Amino acid sequence: MDEKMSLTVGDAVDYNGLAADRSKTGGWVPAALILGIEICERLSTMGIAVNLVTYLGGVMHLPSSTSANIVTDFMGTCFLLCLLGGFLADSFLGRYKTIAVFAVVQTLGTGMLATITALPELRPPPCHARDTNCKEANGFQIAILYLALYLIALGTGGLKSSVSGFGTDQFDEKDEKEKAQMAYFFNRFFFFISIGTLTAVTVLVYIQVISVLLAFVAKSRPFGSETDFSSRESDY
Repeated sequence: MDEKMSLTVGDAVDYNGLAADRSKTGGWVPAALILGIEICERLSTMGIAVNLVTYLGGVMHLPSSTSANIVTDFMGTCFLLCLLGGFLADSFLGRYKTIAVFAVVQTLGTGMLATITALPELRPPPCHARDTNCKEANGFQIAILYLALYLIALGTGGLKSSVSGFGTDQFDEKDEKEKAQMAYFFNRFFFFISIGTLTAVTVLVYIQVISVLLAFVAKSRPFGSETDFSSRESDY
């Protein structure tokens, strides 16, 4: 009986609302998953943000000033909505349910944004970079793009407001050993934020630039060019 009481954390509950048992919940396994969620969130949000100006100008044919405003509004909304996420977590849902709900919201937004980039109907017709009469995205296409971006912003705000606190909830501050692990978790948490952001603005941007260059080379040198035909004619 005494051993069971020692495994129970008096001022903490699990996701079922029951007294938390150290042997079944908390610790480094859920904390590591939370770190994984955070690095994926940084890769997703920052990977979208750093490529968004290029996409808005090159694909949606919007002016540079408009594209920059859309990106800054998107990033500002991501951080502003942390206030809403924190309020919902503290007053109504709790951190666990808040993270679960807003993770689904961000996934829906990211999936919608990927769909927009894949469907020709949701973007204007392509045109050459030197063409001065490129057709801009219409109101419906911009509205769908905004819906996707602000679903992502809503999901990001809900996650960022709760995920660090939920990570520290996995450790008992009254236990000296777990208190030290909590500090170690915070160090790793901000390290993973930095790694995710750095990867998004370097590796993902590099992949995007390389894919654009390969597409440009493929379009500029089609199969069966005039040189190939002239060489074939000389053979005859």
